[in-house]
Amino acid sequence: MKRIQRVFALAAALLLAGAATLFAVAQGRMYGKVTDENGKPLEGVKLTVTLPGVESYKVEETTKADGSYAVTILDATRTYTYRWEKEGYQPVEATVKIPIASNEQRDVELLSLEEAARRGPSGRELTPAERAVLVFNEGAEAAQQGDMSTATAKMQEAIALDATLAPAHSALSALLFTEKKYAEAVAAAEKARELDPGDVKALRVLAEGYLELGQTDKAKAASAALTAADPKAGAMDQFNQGIREYNAGNMAAALELFEQALAGDPGFAKTHYMLGMCYVSTGDSAKARQHLETFLGMAPTDPDAATAKEMLAYLK
Repeated sequence: MKRIQRVFALAAALLLAGAATLFAVAQGRMYGKVTDENGKPLEGVKLTVTLPGVESYKVEETTKADGSYAVTILDATRTYTYRWEKEGYQPVEATVKIPIASNEQRDVELLSLEEAARRGPSGRELTPAERAVLVFNEGAEAAQQGDMSTATAKMQEAIALDATLAPAHSALSALLFTEKKYAEAVAAAEKARELDPGDVKALRVLAEGYLELGQTDKAKAASAALTAADPKAGAMDQFNQGIREYNAGNMAAALELFEQALAGDPGFAKTHYMLGMCYVSTGDSAKARQHLETFLGMAPTDPDAATAKEMLAYLK
C-alpha cells in the first residue's frame, strides 16, 4: 500500500513538474533601454503592460538610472500593449507579441515635449520647409491674439527657414505696414508677389505702402493691378486713397477716386456718402443730394447717417 502511495506521489510530482516546465516555456521577456532625443538615458520612465480585452491585467516596471528596464510576460502566447511614459516627455505606445521563451530587446526613444512639438505629428526630424510652416502658423495665431510683435518675429523666422514661403512674406508685409515701416512692408510685399503673382493682399500693401512713401506711380500701378485682380479690393483701395485726397482738400482727385471706387463696388454705401460730401464742397447740390439720399437708403443706421440728413436739410 505504501509502495502504491509512493508511486502516486511520484507521478503527481512529475505531472506538476511537467506543468511548471510547460508554463515556463510559454513565458517571454522584454528588455531594453529608454533614452531621450539626444541619446541620454532616462531614469524613472514608467512601463505599463496591459492585455487588450482583459481590464484586470496590468504589469508595471520603471527604468533604472541607466535607462534600462526588463519585464517578464508569463503567457507569451498573447499580444500585449506596452506604454512608456515620463512627465515632460511624449509617451510611446506599442502593441507587441514577443516570441515564446525569448528575450526580446526593444530600445525606446522618448522625445521631450519641446522636441516633439518641433518635429510635428510625424515624430521625425522636420525639414526646414516643414518647420517654416509650423512657425508661420504660430505667427498667424499670435496675430489673431493681437500679439503683433511675436507675429512679426515668427514670420521673419519662417522666412529664414524657407525663403520661398510666399504667405509668410505676404503676412509680414501686412504686419510691417501696420507698424508704419512702409519701405520694409513694400519690400516684403514685392517678394510675396514675386513668389505668388495672384497675392491680392500683397497688392493692397503695395498700393497703400507706395502711396505712403510718396511713390505715386508705383501706387497707381499697384492699385490698377489690384482692381483687375479683385474689383472690390481695388475699390476699397481707391476709396482709402480718396479719403486721403479729401482730407488734403484735393476735391478733384478725391472725386475721381471715389467714382472709380463706386464703379468697382457699387454696393459699398460709404462711397456714396463721400461722393455727396465732395459734391457739396464743389457746389454741385443736385449730385450731392443724389448720393447722400442713396447713402441713407443703403445704410440708414450708419454713424454718418445723421450728418447726411443734416446736409440734405441744408441743401434744400
